[in-house]
Amino acid sequence: MIEKIQQTLRDSKRERWIALVILSFTMFAGYLFTEIISPLKPIIEKTYGWDSADYGTVTSFYGFFNVWFFMLLGVGILLDRFGIRFSTISSVLIMIVGGFIKYLSFKLDFPPDSFVNFGFFQMKTQIFMASMGYALFGVGVEYAGITVSKAVVKWFKGQEIALAMGMQVAIARIGSAIPLIFGAKIAKTFDVPTVILGSVLLLILGLVSFFYYNIKDKQLDGQLDKQLLTSKKSDSEENEDDEKFKISDLEVIFKNRGFWYIAFLCVLFYSTVFPFYKYGPDLMVNKFGVSEDWAGVLPGLVPFGTMILTPFFGNFYDKKGKGATIMIIGAVLLIIVHIIFLLPFITNVVFAFFNVIILGIAFSLVPSAMWPSVPKIIPEKQLGSAYAAIFWVLVINSEMKNAINITGKKMTKSDIDRYSKSTSASLVEKVISIAPQEKVSEIDTAHLRVEIYNTKIEDKENIAFVSMNGIVINQMAEIISEKKIKLNYTYTKTWIIFVSLSILAFFVALMLKREDKKKNYGLEKPNTK
Repeated sequence: MIEKIQQTLRDSKRERWIALVILSFTMFAGYLFTEIISPLKPIIEKTYGWDSADYGTVTSFYGFFNVWFFMLLGVGILLDRFGIRFSTISSVLIMIVGGFIKYLSFKLDFPPDSFVNFGFFQMKTQIFMASMGYALFGVGVEYAGITVSKAVVKWFKGQEIALAMGMQVAIARIGSAIPLIFGAKIAKTFDVPTVILGSVLLLILGLVSFFYYNIKDKQLDGQLDKQLLTSKKSDSEENEDDEKFKISDLEVIFKNRGFWYIAFLCVLFYSTVFPFYKYGPDLMVNKFGVSEDWAGVLPGLVPFGTMILTPFFGNFYDKKGKGATIMIIGAVLLIIVHIIFLLPFITNVVFAFFNVIILGIAFSLVPSAMWPSVPKIIPEKQLGSAYAAIFWVLVINSEMKNAINITGKKMTKSDIDRYSKSTSASLVEKVISIAPQEKVSEIDTAHLRVEIYNTKIEDKENIAFVSMNGIVINQMAEIISEKKIKLNYTYTKTWIIFVSLSILAFFVALMLKREDKKKNYGLEKPNTK
């Protein structure tokens, strides 16, 4: 009889993986909405008269409430205080409201001279409405993210938790990838309001799925309560975790040295990986001689590789342990990768290919062990606040960079592109963007002639025009060669920053392992019991 009572839904492999699929679907919908307007930028500018500054303003508001109004920390406290079921529904409702406001900003007609005044500056009404909607959505999606993380810990505690977290992240990243992969098709097929409304409908489906999840979650809580009564362990770990969260519990988190090692490692790690998506394609062209048509292919392999490798390494951590060691190995691989990209004499594209593979492995190793290690350091009842604090540190770097740009009244295409992702890498990218790249001393004038010819000549049937244009091209090439005007760049200074951050990440990982030995967190032990 006792044995039957002790069996819960999370002891069933089928039930806990169904719960994961439900949780992951909503995050998939949230990540898809986050990126959905990226391929629509040209249409938005043409249809609504936006410029790059308008687009950048809207995308930069993603973390506005989370950082400057401390909403991300606030929702973390709400999660710990009122529980997972309350937070699943409230987080998706916030996403839906924010998404619908953004939809209305494109659906409604706004006069060209309609502005919202803030005293010392003004903003177009449509831009203001879209920005507020996106900022509110940002609160909801980050709230949902930490809620899902805590829910995964609840269902997979003592089981394949790292594999589950890896799968959840992989499914969510598919949501981010869909707008980027099918962006051209989406932009040609649908208008802007339709695309955004379709994304909101997906969020509503996520809300429905969360209602179903909450039924299962309530059943699980009832079973756990019976389990506690049967075991009569009033001082058990489960009983401690079920105590009500108090604001004073935040002190436990912020005084935990292991927590800060995890947080700093997270910041350093993502700061050395995500900027590669931005600078990698240009590096492939200028250093490894890859054509512009294929330059984005190699860097693009990294995120897709992580969808497979992160769950794989997570499964290893579950069964074999060695979480702190895995993070150290990942940091070492990052150092190797960025040193290879840094060294000027390594220019063979084969090296670039294998280096990207190593980067993908490193990008999978660290998160596969880092996120599942947080529950070993922080008690379950405080996990929401702990995850929120880590995410807040990541997002605040993006907002600091945004403030720098707004203050300087500088808005470039590269800035706008970087606004689309709120990660710790944003601040690093800002530093890199203002560091001038070193110019290459040689120039391929023959290649230059071909490039200018293909770019400038549109009517090749006009023989006279082609002949005259050929003379101009040759003269341009000679002037460029004689005057030593350089068109190619290396990224030596850029990659010195990446190497330095990777080395810092390595030492932080070493300190985390040392702290694990002192406090016996169990980072080196398997997750499965």
